[in-house]
Amino acid sequence: MKQILLAVALLCACCTAAFPADNEKEQERVKDSGVVLKEILNIPDDIPQNLLDKAECLVILPSVKKAAFGFGASYGRGVMVCRGGEHYTGPWGPPALYALEGGSIGFQLGVEGPILCS
Repeated sequence: MKQILLAVALLCACCTAAFPADNEKEQERVKDSGVVLKEILNIPDDIPQNLLDKAECLVILPSVKKAAFGFGASYGRGVMVCRGGEHYTGPWGPPALYALEGGSIGFQLGVEGPILCS
């Protein structure tokens, strides 16, 4: 199963050539999602095998940003890969681009996002 998901990650990374040349952001999003999925599958305490076997879809959001000061917002972009066939039990399909956006209100203060280290 991990080999199949690794193949999906590589498919995400390789599918960037399928997009028109003027969509560099979308190409980068698919590439980043493939890298994130590959990194997750290579960590020692990775996703349990039985959970991966039952998964119908995977949503990979390489970067989600959140900020709040009374009102809150979250924003992220990534890809979703689903199984085909009846009851989502077939082979993994091509990646689809998705966005995560949300808002909230209440007592809150802070910023959350990726930390870049060099």
